[in-house]
Parts: sequence; structure tokens; C-alpha cells
Amino acid sequence: MLSAMKIPLNLPSLLFIVLFLHTAELNAEKNFYRAAVLELSQFTNISYPASKILEINLNVYEIAARTAAKHRADILVFPESGLLPFEKPDRDWLLDFIEDIPDPKEVVANPCTQRDEFQDRPILQKLSCLAQFNNIYIVANTADFKKCDVNTRCDKDKTNSITDNCTSCPEDGHFFYNTNIVFSRDGTLISKYYKRHLYFEPEMNTPDHPENAYFDTEFGKFTTIICFDLMFKEAVGALDKPDILNVAYPTYWFDHTPMIFFAPPYQQAWAMTNKVNLLAANGHHPPTGSLGSGIYSSDKGALIYTHNPDGYNKLLISNVPISPNDETVATNNLEAIRFFIGNGTAILQHGEEKRNFKKDCDALIIGKADPESGEYRCSPTDVDQYKFKKLHGKEGSLTVCSNRFCCTLSYQAHSMDEDFYFGVSGHPLNFYGEFSFGTESCILARCESVKGKPCRNYLLKSSTIFRSVEITGNFSTKYILPFAVDSDVRLTDKDKWHFDHKSQIIYHNSYTKSPLLFFGMYGRIFDQDKDLYNQPDSARRISSTETWLISVLLLGVMLTFSRHMNI
Repeated sequence: MLSAMKIPLNLPSLLFIVLFLHTAELNAEKNFYRAAVLELSQFTNISYPASKILEINLNVYEIAARTAAKHRADILVFPESGLLPFEKPDRDWLLDFIEDIPDPKEVVANPCTQRDEFQDRPILQKLSCLAQFNNIYIVANTADFKKCDVNTRCDKDKTNSITDNCTSCPEDGHFFYNTNIVFSRDGTLISKYYKRHLYFEPEMNTPDHPENAYFDTEFGKFTTIICFDLMFKEAVGALDKPDILNVAYPTYWFDHTPMIFFAPPYQQAWAMTNKVNLLAANGHHPPTGSLGSGIYSSDKGALIYTHNPDGYNKLLISNVPISPNDETVATNNLEAIRFFIGNGTAILQHGEEKRNFKKDCDALIIGKADPESGEYRCSPTDVDQYKFKKLHGKEGSLTVCSNRFCCTLSYQAHSMDEDFYFGVSGHPLNFYGEFSFGTESCILARCESVKGKPCRNYLLKSSTIFRSVEITGNFSTKYILPFAVDSDVRLTDKDKWHFDHKSQIIYHNSYTKSPLLFFGMYGRIFDQDKDLYNQPDSARRISSTETWLISVLLLGVMLTFSRHMNI
């Protein structure tokens, strides 16, 4: 492989070869690799030139890469939209940033060593050099530029007997794709992935022929996906290829209540349900509820994570079991560490992360956030399809059914001085009128009634100590996500709860004073899903919902939801 790349045998190349072989030898003897993820509070002032915006954000990337390499990380994942501001005025504005990314399945490209060929593509060149200079795999998110070739589109469509859209091109004559790219330790581009399910991204296009993306390392095989894709069946399908036990996951999440749509609880649940390691790197912008990153395994859950609206760039590093359910990698051997990055340096953080959450986060309840203040806001999801029963007394048992889906709750608490509800849904979830998710869900939640409707305001703090909770449901799907969340949206310690991956989740707390906030299971029935937004040509149409969301992204805050969104 090295000879095929024709690396010149100068001193830096010889040093790289020695480091590569030494690292491969060390990993062959270990049952873990070392991963890093960056949560970026990016610079997004669009009044600055594109080159300056890139320079500022790439400087943080460089510090993160150097720090990760210094602490022996093998792979580093950067967040979705980390280099391109999430607030994009229009497609023409993007032309100052976007680069034509080669297909690694067709050509061997190393932008760091092929400087003349890639001198007009600073993003690719910088990321490639970060990988090479730090001897580390780099997974980053950017955007790919492709001219629209009508003939090529027709040829591809004919192979699939689809000819209706073979002449359709965007009015400006080119495509923009939300893209993950992966560089090997020597800076070679080894994988490229286009986001399938856009989350209200009118400036981006969906690929005509979506494909899974994979890459090999000396410590295991990986796939990579982007943000909203994690909600859909294709993300699970990407794991069907043999030996795919790792997922590199750039995201720019928008926290929603109740429990399923907070970033770390969902990331952990997805890793555990699908029995993989998940390396999740998120953007950090509290006014839109965008935060929460972590490194997760199927057996231990979160190896290290962050979910705190504090405004900092954060680098997380941890050992990761090469086999996700390998019990020989003890929790005290993870060597998990956390850094804040600012003012040109990385500062090691000690102890537990202090939380900056307030009691309420729902923008519909407490109003929009001032973007300059950095205040955290979340958004509600539709819970009209749930049937709720309020808990009375410090112990009890109750059963709730919805559309022939039934769940039973048994619990014991030290006291019941706050409002907790048990909710059950066997109906699809309507998400902004553009997406419908097949669901079977049982949730125990700290929440309040609003205008006579139960459980409409989900709180972030609780003082209720549960001794035990047991929830059982008659699920018709095997795709069941478990959730256990403490006050301040902390992931509940894994030794306090157990999920059988079939129908039951159990919580026991006999020795700590950790208040419980959310607890339950969320089943996904993928065959009932409907993605109206990403249908052909939908990325170019403007609906009332999309108009609202474009305004949200441009303002950088969550605005008041209108009734026609069924929230």
C-alpha cells in the first residue's frame, strides 16, 4: 500500500513509515483503540471573508489534532458544519467555501503531498496535513461541489429504470452535498459520504443514488453518517456489512424534548441498541439547542461525553474497546480526558463537568434566546399521540395502552412531591409536518401540564429519588432505544439500570441521591417512516415549515412554534 502511493523516501516520509508501522504493531497487541471527538463553538460571523472564517475554525481543528495526537489518539472526529457556518444566506454565498472533492474510489488523492493539484482547495489540504502531521485518522464534515451533468444523470437513471428526472438540474447548474470525508494517517483521502436525510437544509442537495461509506483502519472497520441520518433505517442498514463495529458521526443536533431528542441520550441509546462504538462530534450553539458529544460503546454506554451549554470548544478523548462488548476493557482503564480549547491552547479539565442548565428550556414556554447571551433553548416535539397517566404516591403500578401497544410501569420512590407522568404511544410521531416516524414508546418523565394538557413542558431538573423503576412493553419491533437520564440531563450511571434489548428496562438506586428525570424505551418501526422533505425536488421547494426553519437558522435562535406545526 505504501509503495503504491509512491511516497518519496525523504526524512519526513521515513519517519511517517516508522510511526505508522509502530502504531499498527501497538494496536495489534491491544484490545482497544483511542478516539477523540471535538465539540466546536464555531466562528460564524458571515460579515467576515470566507478565508478568515475558515482560518479561525481550522485553527481550533489544528489545536484539537495536536492535542489528540499528543495523548495517543488514533482517530479524531470533527462536527457537522464545523467549517462552514450553519447559517447560510444562500447558495451563491456558499461558492466562497465549497470545494470539489474527488471520489476516493476512483482516484488516490493526498492533498497534503499533492500541493499543486490542491492549492485551490484549502479545506482538503489542511485536513489532509492535520492527518499526516499528527499520524491520526481524521473524519470531518464539509460540503462537496459538483457540476450538474445532464448526460451523466440520464445514464445513471437509466440503469435504475428511472428516467423522469434525468434532465433535472438545479437552476444554478451545480449540486452542493453535505459531506463527510475521511483521511488516513498519511493524509490520503479514503472515504466520502453524502448526507441522505437533510434537516431543513435548502442550500444542499440530496444525492440521486445514496451510498453507504466505509473505511478500514488497523483497529477496525468503520462506517460514517451525518446527524439526522441517525434517525433513519439506512443508518442501521449500514451496519449489515460484516465487521462494521464503529461509526464516526459528525452532527449538528437540535435538542428537542422529551428524552429521545437530547443528543447524548440518543447517541448512547443508538450505540447500545445497535451494538457498535459511536464517536459523536457535535456543534456547540446553545440558543438552538445544539450541543452534546461523546464516545460510546454498546456495553458500557458513554465512555466520555459532554452536554453543557457553557460556550466552550471541547475535546474528548477515551480508549474504546475494539470489540464493543469486550468486558476486559475495564472502565478505570479508559483513560478518558476532557479539554477546553480557547486562546490558542488546550486546557485539561479535571473532575465532573458542572452543568449550566436552568429548569426550563422549551422556547415555546420561555421564549427565544438572545444569540449573544448564549442561553440554552430546546424545542418541543409533538406528544399529542401519547396517553399519559400521572404518578400518585411514592409507589405504584399502572398500565397504559395506545393503539394496541401497551406498557406497564412499577415504581418506588422516596417521595413524590413533583409531577411525574407515564406516557405511552403506539402511533407515528409527526415531526414538523415533513417527517413521520413509526414509534412505540414508553416514557417516565418529569413534566408539567400546559393549558390543561398533561406533560407539555419537560423540565431539566428534578429532586425526586426513585428507588426502583421497571417498565415493560409489548414491542413489535427489535429496534428499541433505551433511555435513562438524571436531573440536569446527565446520563444515568450504567450500573443503575439494565435493558434486555427486547421489552424491559429496570432501574435500581439503593445507594445514591441522584434524581431521575427521564426513563423508558423508544421503539422504531422504520417501515412506517415518511420523509416528505427529502423527496425529489423537495430540497428546492419552500414550504411554510421550511420558511420558518430557515429563519431559525439565519437568526441562530428558536422562534415561537405556530399551531399548524402540530406542536
